[in-house]
Amino acid sequence: MEETKTMNDEPKNASSADTDRLGREVPADLESEACVLGSMIIDSEVIDIVVQILKSEYFHRPAHAIIYDVLLDMQDKRQPIDLVTIKEELTRRKLLEKIGGIDYIVALAEGVPGVSNVEYYANIVRDKALLRRLIRVSQEIITDIYDSTDEAQIVIDQAEKKIFEIAEQKIGNDVVGLKEMLDKTFKDLEDNEGKTITGLASGYLQLDEMLAGFQNSELIIVAARPSMGKTALLLNFAEHVSITDKKPIAFFSLEMARLQITQRLLSSYSQFNLRNLRRTAISPEDWTVLQSAAGQLYTAPFYIDDTSVLTPLQLRAKARRLKARFDIKAIFIDYMQLMSPSGRGSDKRYEQIGEISRSLKALARELDIPVIVAAQLNRGPTDRTEHTPRMSDLRESGSIEQDADVVMLLHNEDYYHRGDPDYVPENITRLIVEKQRNGPTGVVKLIFRPECTRFESAAPSFMDN
Repeated sequence: MEETKTMNDEPKNASSADTDRLGREVPADLESEACVLGSMIIDSEVIDIVVQILKSEYFHRPAHAIIYDVLLDMQDKRQPIDLVTIKEELTRRKLLEKIGGIDYIVALAEGVPGVSNVEYYANIVRDKALLRRLIRVSQEIITDIYDSTDEAQIVIDQAEKKIFEIAEQKIGNDVVGLKEMLDKTFKDLEDNEGKTITGLASGYLQLDEMLAGFQNSELIIVAARPSMGKTALLLNFAEHVSITDKKPIAFFSLEMARLQITQRLLSSYSQFNLRNLRRTAISPEDWTVLQSAAGQLYTAPFYIDDTSVLTPLQLRAKARRLKARFDIKAIFIDYMQLMSPSGRGSDKRYEQIGEISRSLKALARELDIPVIVAAQLNRGPTDRTEHTPRMSDLRESGSIEQDADVVMLLHNEDYYHRGDPDYVPENITRLIVEKQRNGPTGVVKLIFRPECTRFESAAPSFMDN
């Protein structure tokens, strides 16, 4: 009498278990793999659930990966799925014997306790796959440590990136088909229908209309000469995202200590005179105003790092941890030229800045969040008769304008006429959107309130260029 094959029997040409370099069996749950496939065979409607969790490479048994791919193809082509049609499809592809024959398919269908638990089984399969991936990556990291000639910081950064990708469940998704991205595009269009701001709002209506908000994966540069207010504007952006819209953000300050940043935030948000705050010249009524503002700031997901010497490698390491821990939605950096290069690269400053700007753009793409960076302009606007800044004035590197998705230049003409008795101040700061990779350029007019380091939108009469 012929023995019936069960789902625990080994299919032909398929290995049921592998071992690591130390001879230990790697994590796998073949029974859960079988239950997932059996559920898909019994009820094809559960495929829509499974496909959101699993990819074929998550299956440890090669035969299971083959069966999974065939079932997905049949579902995609709207073919009926049952024992007969599966057998025909496997036979047509000359895979039936490779996966263990029709008896093994029958065993998969008969061995399922119930299709209602398919999501539970699928999560087990995925988790075991992630653990196997972690083992492989750990072995690769050990090999890299022994074989690499790079500096320790670079090796550590590469190792951390590999681990972070596993934590973010990014196994095998480097290549994405156009169909999938079109589906996502139309879903985003439906989700944002009627909205003019699809990214993070800056708090300035005209700027948000121009940019549609700060967009994910974009590197956004806010550049100015010293004392133009780029730190204040960066903080105003961060304040709106974190305090007003309650989105978690990270603020990296290389120039000012965290206490100074906190004082500026409190002054700006409460609209209380910063000089009086630092001198503690505070009346009882002022205390009420400050405490009310502080009550709003207490709960804001605003995370400050004031490391004064920061390299791109260190920034990426910190940002990944903040993303994993707090799911930050944006990164603000004040300011780019104060960052240090990673490792022993070129001694030429423009090449170092080029490395930094490329790294910041890569970070925005890796974390899929906007990275908003203050940068300093060279003396070009000061030396010219016409002081309006240009993108070519970005200090030390043309690669900044190449890497950036948005470049905004802050300009206050009053700054260049201090002490000129014949000049009438206009009290207007122009935020010039000089470059936007995916949208229009233009000018946003702002009014700066120095007593509380706060920019406000100009009155409607000032909105024209």
